[in-house]
Amino acid sequence: FNIFQTIPGARAFFYKGMLKDINVNFYGYKNEVKLEPPNYPMDQRGLTGCLSLIHMNVKNISIKSNNSSCEDAVNLINVEGSLNEINIIDSYKDALDIDFSKVGIDYINIVSAGNDCVDLSKGNYKLNRINLLNCEDKGLSVGEKSFLQLNEIIAEKSIIGISTKDSSIVTVENINIKGSERCLETKRKKQEFSGGILNIKNLNCHNSI
Repeated sequence: FNIFQTIPGARAFFYKGMLKDINVNFYGYKNEVKLEPPNYPMDQRGLTGCLSLIHMNVKNISIKSNNSSCEDAVNLINVEGSLNEINIIDSYKDALDIDFSKVGIDYINIVSAGNDCVDLSKGNYKLNRINLLNCEDKGLSVGEKSFLQLNEIIAEKSIIGISTKDSSIVTVENINIKGSERCLETKRKKQEFSGGILNIKNLNCHNSI
C-alpha cells in the first residue's frame, strides 16, 4: 500500500479495524527548504503524524517512511498486535511515536530524525532489535508509565541514547551506544509520576558518558 505526500504537512491515517499481511510505504514530499511545514505540530483533526494508525489491530505488517514533514513521521495510537519491521528515514522531528498501545515489533531501523528517533508512552511494548542513527535528541525515549522489554538496541550519534522516565520500567538485554553525549538517563519529568527504572544485562557505551 503506497502513500505519496504531494504537499508538505499533509496527513494519511488508518482508523479502526485491522491491518494484516501488508506493507505500508509512505513517501513524503521532499522539501529542500528546511522551514516549518504547514499543519505543524498538528492538523485540524489533532494528528501529529504524517502516517497514523489509530484504534487498530495489526498483524504481520511492515511500515516504511521517507522524508516526513510532520511532528511525527509514524504515530501509532491505541494499537494492538505485532509488526514485522518499521523503517524510517529523514524525519522532520520525531520518527516513531507510539502511545496507549500494546505492540510487539521485530525490527526498527531509523536514520536521521530532527528530535527523538523512538518515543514510547503509556503502553506495553515488546521490541526485538532497534537500530538508530543520527537522532538529534534521544535515541529511545520511554515515558508515562510504559513497560518495555527490549532484546537489542544499537544507537549512534544522539544526544541521549536511552531515556527512561515517569514511572516507566525498561528491561534491555543488550545495549550498544556510540557517539552520544550521554548513554543513559532515568528521571522524573512530570509531577504526577515517579522516576523511571532501567534494567540492563549488557552495556557497551562508546565515546559517551
